[in-house]
Amino acid sequence: MFSMGPPLWAGAASDPFAANVFSLLHFDGADGSTTFTDQVAGRTWAAVDGVQIGTAESKFGGAAYTGAIGGRLGHPTPGAEWLLSGDYSIECWLLCNDNGGAAAVLSIGTSTGQGTIVSITAGGSSITHSVGANTARSQGDGAGSLYGRWVHVFAGRQGTTTYTAVNGVMRVDALDLANANGTVTSVYAGGQAVIGAGTPYIYLDEFRITKGVCRHTASFTPPTAPYPNP
Repeated sequence: MFSMGPPLWAGAASDPFAANVFSLLHFDGADGSTTFTDQVAGRTWAAVDGVQIGTAESKFGGAAYTGAIGGRLGHPTPGAEWLLSGDYSIECWLLCNDNGGAAAVLSIGTSTGQGTIVSITAGGSSITHSVGANTARSQGDGAGSLYGRWVHVFAGRQGTTTYTAVNGVMRVDALDLANANGTVTSVYAGGQAVIGAGTPYIYLDEFRITKGVCRHTASFTPPTAPYPNP
């Protein structure tokens, strides 16, 4: 079992799990761009309903994914490789304004309805993490609402245990039901599931998926620099 304090890659130029990186987006680029470059070959993403690269907000690099309510970033040809049924890590920086409803960080839909979902809850109190048919786990960072500030989000699985962290504050849960299964039907990042009042924007920066490795199994210090390319 990996049990880490400050991650080895925080602020560093290399990643000990580079070979396991499945998808990595820095969301760098010109304001208004709809080109989303994945640093892993073969991963293609497309804007849906008004999302773009924006320079009004960012955690690193001067730009970030900028999404309107109802918009999302989609993978046009999701295949079986997206089924996260083994160990994995999902992580990013998130800034979400109050939109009156939930906002997805990552949603992998399947034909059985038993995929993987990481999202910020309506009300902004916590991040939820569900895999397969097991009950969603919720985690905050103890500092109040997650709205209106950049927070680091981590969701991982190792064996029969799920891990959910906000700003490095970890929750650990034993899985109680089935794994993710079925045929992958959709892959979305940054989708806002409910249309509501308020400023309709969600920002994502430094979005990374690692397969075969749960990078954290205890509370940790969030990264202080962009993730290194694999």
